[in-house]
Amino acid sequence: LLHRKPFVGRQPPPADLRPDEEVFYCRVTNEIFRHYDDFFERTILCNSLVWSCAVTGRPGLTYQEALESEKKARQNLQSFPEPLIIPVLYLTNLTHRSRLHEICDDIFAYVKDRYFVEETVEVIRNNGARLQCRILEVLPPSHQNGFANGHVSSVDGETIIISDSDDSETHNSSFQNGKKKDAVDPLLFKYKVQPTKKELYECAIVKATQISRRKHLFSRDKLKLFLKQHCEPQDGVIKIKASSLSAYKIAEQDFSYFFPDDPPTFIFSPANRRRGRPPKRVSDSQEGRVAPKQTIAGYRNKATKERDKLLKQEEMKSLAFEKAKLKREKADALEAKKKEKEDKEKKKEELKKIVEEERLKKKEEKERLKIEREKEREKLREEKRKYMEYLKQWSKPREDMECDDLKELPEPTPVKTRLPPEIFGDALMVLEFLNAFGELFDLQDEFPEGVTLEVLEEALVGNDSEGPLCELLFFFLTAIFQAIAEEEEEVAKEQITDADTKDLTEALDEDADPTKSALSAVASLAAAWPQLHQGCSLKSLDLDSCTLSEILRLHILASGADVTSANAKYRYQKRGGFDATDDACMELRLSNPSLVKKLSSTSVYDLTPGEKMKILHALCGKLLTLVSTRDFIEDYVDILRQAKQEFRELKAEQHRKEREEAAARIRKRKEENLR
Repeated sequence: LLHRKPFVGRQPPPADLRPDEEVFYCRVTNEIFRHYDDFFERTILCNSLVWSCAVTGRPGLTYQEALESEKKARQNLQSFPEPLIIPVLYLTNLTHRSRLHEICDDIFAYVKDRYFVEETVEVIRNNGARLQCRILEVLPPSHQNGFANGHVSSVDGETIIISDSDDSETHNSSFQNGKKKDAVDPLLFKYKVQPTKKELYECAIVKATQISRRKHLFSRDKLKLFLKQHCEPQDGVIKIKASSLSAYKIAEQDFSYFFPDDPPTFIFSPANRRRGRPPKRVSDSQEGRVAPKQTIAGYRNKATKERDKLLKQEEMKSLAFEKAKLKREKADALEAKKKEKEDKEKKKEELKKIVEEERLKKKEEKERLKIEREKEREKLREEKRKYMEYLKQWSKPREDMECDDLKELPEPTPVKTRLPPEIFGDALMVLEFLNAFGELFDLQDEFPEGVTLEVLEEALVGNDSEGPLCELLFFFLTAIFQAIAEEEEEVAKEQITDADTKDLTEALDEDADPTKSALSAVASLAAAWPQLHQGCSLKSLDLDSCTLSEILRLHILASGADVTSANAKYRYQKRGGFDATDDACMELRLSNPSLVKKLSSTSVYDLTPGEKMKILHALCGKLLTLVSTRDFIEDYVDILRQAKQEFRELKAEQHRKEREEAAARIRKRKEENLR
């Protein structure tokens, strides 16, 4: 219910909805919306505390909580005993109340001590066991003028009044001389039952005190929930719904079929009760009608007195029986006390003997434990001496082949690969480099699943221009160009034109080797070639699978061109005095000139695996000399140093605790020895 009214706002899907159209789906109400505002409004409404349970009427819930409450309440209603449905509705039809909880109290008070035909109950046997049975028939008391299961035994047609009613004739007949007529005690009824498992017992007649319903099968809350589903307010009075009256045919039912007693008359509650309003005065015509009704009540009161007299006689007999029983119990109690006193004396004597025997046993046990502890200490001392001798012997230096715990070396598993054996170690080095520094240079952009030995093997052995080799060289060249660009920006920011910087630059240039200067000049010419012929620097050229070989060759030729006097201080402080000969690509150019020359006429994809490995090896070395890589390594060295320091502190703390525990054990042992 939304604001205590049925929720009818669920929207069907639009008729012109396309299969490929994007919509907003509300999971709670199972609706779809084209516009976000409508979806947002429905979501806020479902999460607001404006909903209530349609079954229990519980307010202040969200939409999901209201659905769960209704589901739980309906499950609870399904467990309502079916044999009680028609009797409860029949009794509800007899009430005249303006509030549901008053009807619930009246019916629950009547039904809780009475059991109806076809109802399944638990019967307590003489041995205390509980047996599930079905009620076949309800038997009234022998002195009751009533009926059983629809068979009336009428004598004077008296009616049993459970409570008074303000607007019925039974209200006036229920009082005589200012006294209210009592209802028949439900404990006086007997029940004919049959076990649900028919092979156990035949039918039996049991008392009301031996019968009970299962726990939580019929409760006040469950009754109230049941009545909410079948009742509604009509002219200020709670009445059964017309649909329930017709479905269960309440008007055609006979209460005597369910219980051998007259239907009760419940208290009348006015439809519109107002505070402070005086009660209506009784008119003269109404007073005239009261007199004949009181006369009828007098006749009925005589039958009631006779029945009360029979009940009193039975009560007197039971009281006399109880008095005799109490006398016997009192005499038995005196005899039991006397016998108990004698037993106590005997037990005291026996207890004294037992205590003396226990004292002697404890003394002997103490002596025996003392001897055993002494033997245990001697045994421990002997074991400790042997262990120290073993440690002394074990700590002596000896040949490995003389050790007792020698184990055979595990058989190596051969690695099956297409790589030549001479470059296998370099391949593992490149693979380890990529795993260690891949996160720093964003390796996952080119290889989302990482680089494995199989991928590297395909790059070195295969000739595919779009294969792993192309992606690897893309990764290396892109990382190198980005790092060099960042270093150039830092150099431009940190250039200072003071005297100290000039002195440092001149001091670094004085030691320059002519060979290094010549190499730097050649590299500078190669670096200027793209600017002269392509109109942009080498880093700005389009890098793809077709231009990759030429850009790689130009990069190898231009390696060392960035070593100038302008960045001498930066190289000295940040790159550990890096010069042109420290460049791995320049070293490749000097040691393998034929490889560089071959690249001018041959694609990098057509090189041999060994030549490809040399190029990858040089690119790895180039990345390792960059400032970002050096900072990355130094940061992790600091982290490792800190972790080692923390480990040493934890180890020292653990040793300290062990020493304290050992000292505590020694101190405790000394205290035990002193005892």
